[in-house]
Amino acid sequence: MKILPRMSSYQLAILGALQGKPMYEGTVPAHVKARRRRQNKAARIARRAHRKAN
Repeated sequence: MKILPRMSSYQLAILGALQGKPMYEGTVPAHVKARRRRQNKAARIARRAHRKAN
């Protein structure tokens, strides 16, 4: 039997909040995740360029 360390109320609150979050859990194919990451990267670059222009 493994003994777990005590967790603070802050740690328990974080853990509780994360458990309710939706995760991919292998339901999204790798090519879809890659496309989303590519689009997000392009959007970040565009935002950065837009901020520099102003």
